[in-house]
Amino acid sequence: MATEARVRAGSPFRADAPNVVVIVLDDLGFAHLGCYGSDLETPNIDRLAARGLRFGNFHTTAVCSPTRACMLTGRNHHRVGMGMLPDMPTNFPAYSGQMPKSAATLAQILQESGYATFCVGKWHLVPRDERFTGPYDQWPTARGFDRYYGFLNGETNQWTPNLIRDTNHIEPPRTPDEGYHLDADLADNAIAYLDELRLSHPARPFFLWYASAAPHAPHQAPPEWIERFRGRFDDGWDAWRASALERQQELGITPAEAELTERPPWIDAWSDLDDGRRCLYARMMEVFAAFVAHADHQLGRVLDHIESIGELDRTIFVLVSDNGTSGEGGPHGSFNQLGHYISDEDDDVAEEIAHIDDLGGFRSSGHYPWGWALAGNTPFQRWKRYTFEGGVRDPFVIAGPGIGEQGGIRHQYAHAIDVTPTVLDLCDIALPTEVGGVAQMSFDGVSLREVLDDANAGEVHTSQYYECWGSRAMYADGWKAVTNHVNQLTAAERNAITGSHDFATDEWALFDTRSDPTERRDLANEEPERLRALVDAWFVEAERNGVFPLDDGAEHRITHMHVPWTTWRPEQRLRTGAKVHEVVAPMLAGGFRIVAAFTAPVPNTTAVLCEQGDWISGWAFYLAGKEVVWCIAGKYGAREVRGPVPAGATVLVADGAIVDGHVRVTLQADAAVIGQANLGVGIPLAWSPDGSFLTIGYGRPFPVCEEYVPPAPAPDALLDVTIRAGAPPPLDLEAEFARVMRHQ
Repeated sequence: MATEARVRAGSPFRADAPNVVVIVLDDLGFAHLGCYGSDLETPNIDRLAARGLRFGNFHTTAVCSPTRACMLTGRNHHRVGMGMLPDMPTNFPAYSGQMPKSAATLAQILQESGYATFCVGKWHLVPRDERFTGPYDQWPTARGFDRYYGFLNGETNQWTPNLIRDTNHIEPPRTPDEGYHLDADLADNAIAYLDELRLSHPARPFFLWYASAAPHAPHQAPPEWIERFRGRFDDGWDAWRASALERQQELGITPAEAELTERPPWIDAWSDLDDGRRCLYARMMEVFAAFVAHADHQLGRVLDHIESIGELDRTIFVLVSDNGTSGEGGPHGSFNQLGHYISDEDDDVAEEIAHIDDLGGFRSSGHYPWGWALAGNTPFQRWKRYTFEGGVRDPFVIAGPGIGEQGGIRHQYAHAIDVTPTVLDLCDIALPTEVGGVAQMSFDGVSLREVLDDANAGEVHTSQYYECWGSRAMYADGWKAVTNHVNQLTAAERNAITGSHDFATDEWALFDTRSDPTERRDLANEEPERLRALVDAWFVEAERNGVFPLDDGAEHRITHMHVPWTTWRPEQRLRTGAKVHEVVAPMLAGGFRIVAAFTAPVPNTTAVLCEQGDWISGWAFYLAGKEVVWCIAGKYGAREVRGPVPAGATVLVADGAIVDGHVRVTLQADAAVIGQANLGVGIPLAWSPDGSFLTIGYGRPFPVCEEYVPPAPAPDALLDVTIRAGAPPPLDLEAEFARVMRHQ
């Protein structure tokens, strides 16, 4: 070494490189931000907009995971395996839920340029069967992020989220009673990551992907925030839509000639509602508004921190919503929207009204009704999952270095796939042909730099196909063709919304979006040749991007579901302290046997033997003094069967059988039947969209029923709990006794 000429190595990063913060909101509508004409109170997002530009013609894929894949990779979602949600990955490449290494993320590209990279919040880009113990190749830490804090699923309870730190499942740092809320926790961790970085690297650029859970259901916010909006929405959704459009046109975010779309017949006029429904629906919107405002406040803390360390002017900010508003609350909304995932039953409005005071709080998993979903997308029609503008046209704010104009508006077409090319352009980083030694597929997105620099620039993104859950559209040079396909997710939409329920009968409408941005005037009959050209172009793009086979429901996806990492075990024996994700936990819907074995007589105490879920949706097997109880909770409360525990008993059993669709539970203590009841409800195939954990010997922050207070730890004498899925065979009590005796 002494004889070699010294060559000074270059810096691993550019000290003058801009920081990047990408903020992703979830199910936020075009009209939900103050800077887009809302009255919901979003001062921190509005101040970002005042520092940069807002787009009035920015588009997404109409649903969350595909949009996030587009934003992160700069490629169309089908090309990168995210044609649909990764909750039901299939054997078809476009729907595998696996983003290939040849589609590196923005984080991976920036990481190679020396950036510190942090991801906070919702991810929802991991296949269902890989969310517990991996493989981890689709987790944030394998896709370019140095650190991760958040949740992997599509939604989570704001009070008791299923949290991940890097690759470890953890419990929230505080209880709901101690003031915990997820949005505040995400902001805390974002700030902590930036502080940690600056302690060791005062100049190293950072990339922060900040993905709030808000305002995706469940709509949950601190009560003092909800009270701020009391009475604000009593005039209803029709009046709100009209006033929102006026504000949008005054701001210039919506053209003056734009007309409000008609309220469809499947949404009631506010004036036709009775007082009870008006009160209920207004309260649901108050909760939603509080959720948005609270999320904006927490984001403001992050912005304040970046300003306090003197880096606000060094940082590029991008803010988007991943799709239009959600119509998954159905025509009436719900205090427990989980029922819409597991049942096609109509909502009981009287029951909803009875729970009005629960909305937004610990005992709710709420969602607002269709009327407010439509209003949130003012002035457009439809919502999430549809490729009408209400599903795909969303807020897009960009500010920071390279954005010279402050408070400006752009009306050129743009799409989620343009985010990565634009950010890289602003960072003076070329689109790579190789990342981590892997050759990269071509990019579909383009840089919007020309549009950012000049309000009068021509469109740089001139055509785009859409496909979401069977809804299809094609955009080219201001014209758009879109199908009338009805989403098949819920019975409410299947039964109420006018349109086609079969691809063979789909009809295409044609709109001139430059003169008719709200898609009011179908020109298909006047311009048949133009329509035919757009439809033909859609099929070409669908082939190029791997869209086929088309599917609009769950049945075929379940048939073709590819979950090689799922361990289908009919029986699990678990010790106290075990915490098992729903993905790999026993499925009880076909019947079950739960055996709790003790090394000493069952004590007189209140304690959880095992639990899954909470009072919103879940089940528990627990001790209540001198009794043992099996309880199931759902939309209409908790139902239980209980029995006295004889002195000296050391084996407690709950046998569940499915009788005419309902669960009948028989309790045993040693060899004796001590209780039996048909609980009058079925057992769902899944307890919650975010995957409820099965815990042994303790309960998580919310109980399944009110008779015990978490964690309600099990007595030391509890040896283990064995859970067998399926119709239970005869109990071999002698073998169980012999096993227990070996552990005494």
